[in-house]
Amino acid sequence: MTTFVSFLCIMFGGALGAVCRYFTQELVIRWTKLPGWVSIFFVNIVGSFLIGLAMASLLQKTTDLQHLGRLSLELHTRPLQEGLAIMAVGFCGAYTTFSSFSLDNYFLVHGKYVQLALNMLGSLVGAFLAVWAGWSLSQMVFA
Repeated sequence: MTTFVSFLCIMFGGALGAVCRYFTQELVIRWTKLPGWVSIFFVNIVGSFLIGLAMASLLQKTTDLQHLGRLSLELHTRPLQEGLAIMAVGFCGAYTTFSSFSLDNYFLVHGKYVQLALNMLGSLVGAFLAVWAGWSLSQMVFA
């Protein structure tokens, strides 16, 4: 698959994923009286389910989970490459980046427990601290 076709697949899937994220969040906010963070929580869970479903469907013949982390090096069929570009990178990536994070953790759960713990804790704590730092910096600079 050419780089241009990859970009088109990712852009198509990404546009659809971003629109679906917006409407999913709006529906959760409008149909429930729950706090706003619940809509993000819902999107993250649904997106993680969808990326698992998409990857398992596209990789039906891959049973050796030890090697899933190196998939990009081993993809040889054009439909598989396009499907992964549209669904995993494009749609799910735009719907929620949490799904990509969750998929990486799924790959690591198969024998790479230290890396799994570092990725999970480091990403969650690091991302929270980065938001806090960005917020604090903004308050100091723009206040």
